[in-house]
Amino acid sequence: MAATALAVWQPGARGQVGSAIEGRLLDMRFALRGPVPAPQRVAIVAFDDQAVAALQAFPPSRADIADTVRRIFAAGAEVVALDLLLVDARPDDPELSAALSLGPTLLGVAEAPMGARPTPLIQKDGFGLIIGLPSASPLPALGPNPALQQAAGLGHVTVQHDRDGMLRRMRPALSLQTPEGVVTIPGLAIAALSTSGARPELILHRDRPGGVLSGSWPTAKLDRQGALPLDYYGPEATIPTYSAAALSEADLTGRIVFLGATATGFGDRHATSFDATLPGVEAHATLAANLLEGRVLRRDLAALGIGGVLAVTVALAGFWSGSRARPWVALALSLGVISATLLALHAAFLAGWWLDALSVLAALGGGLAIGTVLRLLDTRRRAANLARFQSPRLVEAIASQTNPLGSRAPQHAIVLFVDIAGFTTRAERMGPADTARFLSMFHQQVEAAADPLGGTIMDFAGDGVLVVFGLPDAGESDAANALHFIERLFEAEALDDIHLRVGGHAGQVQFSLLGGTRHRIVSVSGDVVNTASRLQEIAKGHGVSLALSERLMASDPSTRAWADAAGLTPLVDQSLRGRQAPETIWIGMPPPKQNAAPARHMGAFPRASQTTRKSRRSDR
Repeated sequence: MAATALAVWQPGARGQVGSAIEGRLLDMRFALRGPVPAPQRVAIVAFDDQAVAALQAFPPSRADIADTVRRIFAAGAEVVALDLLLVDARPDDPELSAALSLGPTLLGVAEAPMGARPTPLIQKDGFGLIIGLPSASPLPALGPNPALQQAAGLGHVTVQHDRDGMLRRMRPALSLQTPEGVVTIPGLAIAALSTSGARPELILHRDRPGGVLSGSWPTAKLDRQGALPLDYYGPEATIPTYSAAALSEADLTGRIVFLGATATGFGDRHATSFDATLPGVEAHATLAANLLEGRVLRRDLAALGIGGVLAVTVALAGFWSGSRARPWVALALSLGVISATLLALHAAFLAGWWLDALSVLAALGGGLAIGTVLRLLDTRRRAANLARFQSPRLVEAIASQTNPLGSRAPQHAIVLFVDIAGFTTRAERMGPADTARFLSMFHQQVEAAADPLGGTIMDFAGDGVLVVFGLPDAGESDAANALHFIERLFEAEALDDIHLRVGGHAGQVQFSLLGGTRHRIVSVSGDVVNTASRLQEIAKGHGVSLALSERLMASDPSTRAWADAAGLTPLVDQSLRGRQAPETIWIGMPPPKQNAAPARHMGAFPRASQTTRKSRRSDR
């Protein structure tokens, strides 16, 4: 929908900023195409620096102009169009009139400032048909001396720049105020091409932008402003150009010749796609060559429609490519769509279509942006969903590395196994649905006890939970936090009627990814993990809730104080299933519950009495 809105709005054809950007994009297409040969039917004779030096005067006199016109016709020219404003009467006007009478010639007419006295115009040729010309108030005519008009036709030489100061189009007709009323004058190039053929016809659509210009050339389409976009051949002198001082070397046979001034200091220069100072006479010659070749750039409604279809197409393609799940695929496809879009715009330009590149590229950028944003949001959603299957403390360590956990050295950690005594009997009694709800409650309690203390839950396996302190990085208080976790777990009100067993050990573990190529899990491995599992068996065999290794209890003075406060009993040199080295194990019941809600500091528990421990053991 956004791309369709852009296609209808056509920002490159509206507003100062949009038009300026579109103009620069057109300049880039000209630069990419480069100069091309101009048709030999059109030529320029210039009063350049060489001619001025030979004449030793500037501007040239009417006699000098007359001499140049005579030599141009002598060189075989078919038509001579003068891009010169010969307004004032001069003593040598009769000589110039005689030269103009040698063949088809045209004189330039321009717009005078508002309020100036208009020049009378003798309209000998002009348009055969004009339909829909705007009725805006025309400016006064600034035309040649009426005596000269008797020997030549008229063509307007007024140019209108785009909002960024560039000359990209020419008006085919100009309405001027004269003493006799409003007169419509064709452009100098159009008048020059019409001297030996049918008079041109200009039709401007009142109900929609654009129009057509027909004559002794392929019908040209007008743009939205009713102008003819110029297809420049290259920088200055790309169209065959001859100095007025060296016409003896020029072959102008059958050519339409434009006579103008290009000498240094002459102000009739304009910024174009190829040249910052293209002479005005070459702009008129360019339009004449464009009309003869039928290569006037199309910027009409058909071009805007094609551009709109392209905009919607590339927007959808950009959305599709940007939303691919795999980033490298999305990048490759996006680059492909961008390249294809640029190629399509340039191919259309080479075929003579000036498509609104700003609309197309804006639609493409919007499609890519929306597709990419949706892909990123989807990726974040997927990552968030997957992250729920790992401890939050591990997600960053895994997601932020190219080779997650691939080169980590063994590290110190506290490993605790927690399970529920008599769970098999309980599950048989409850059934699957109630068992699932029961386990969910139990897991939530373990999580609530572990998370605030830095415990990482590595695995939920039925009623068994593997909790590790010291991941992803070990800390000085890991052992104390592990014992505090045990304390909080046994204090949870929701676990009052549940008999828990905890086995714990401390030492070096390997934090890594285990599994195959496509299915991998984050895990800790090593003898410490196996020993902690065996300590749970010791707790079960002795009918107690806790079985913690000497290495864990000896981590720091606070852990030993905690064991004393909890009333744990050491069992020296105990053999564990599958292990050769004996272990000293501290066993016992959990610390007694206290009424105080706030967490206690390590070592704050009073030693449990023998009676209390026995009664709790019998309850278990």
